[in-house]
Amino acid sequence: MKRSFVESRIEAMLAACERLGQRLPPFALWGEDDYRADPAAARRIAERGLGWNIIEFKPGAFAAEGLSVFTLRMGDWRKLGDGRGRLYAEKALFAEDGQRTPLHYHVVKTEDVINRGGGRFVVELVKVDRGGAPLKERFRAVKDVKTLELGPGDRVVLEPGESLTLPPFVAHAFWSEGGATLAGEVSLVNDDASDNYFLPPLAPPRPIEEDKPRRYVTVRDHSRFLELAD
Repeated sequence: MKRSFVESRIEAMLAACERLGQRLPPFALWGEDDYRADPAAARRIAERGLGWNIIEFKPGAFAAEGLSVFTLRMGDWRKLGDGRGRLYAEKALFAEDGQRTPLHYHVVKTEDVINRGGGRFVVELVKVDRGGAPLKERFRAVKDVKTLELGPGDRVVLEPGESLTLPPFVAHAFWSEGGATLAGEVSLVNDDASDNYFLPPLAPPRPIEEDKPRRYVTVRDHSRFLELAD
């Protein structure tokens, strides 16, 4: 994945946010100079995994299996046992028309997936056991304020404004239909590195090819800022 492509997808998501009246926090526009000007903020962003993540789930197939993500808020998952503080997280998701995020589940995290605007957001679900094996049993999920009785492979369509609550061990894939969708995720605080289980597992992301100067900072660039506030 080239840096020019990464930045084009960030620009596309920013344009969708502007079109749909959704505002991201100011650090969405920060460049490397802004990070270096505020070392404490830069370290906080890096430690929490905040900011941009342009994800290609299948190498070379972003349009079919990819997602643009901006993490706005993320508490410290190590504080969950204390029951206090910022025990929640929030992400903005941008799925282009037909673009799919593959089946995955979480062990700790409960999340609400929200259609913020644009096309329809389709969520496919199946309950899994602790090893990730699909189960044939039925299960429940909450769409807005209504409880749904679902079975393996059932799909829930979210129109703009609608949301779906997903508990742990309910694997889900989602995609946009009828146009690009700006979606959101509000969830329990989590460690993205250890609580995302894809079915089947994903290959490690490939390095970004630096074919142009960097304008935006992504989560894959964060390691260079972790030492700034030491």
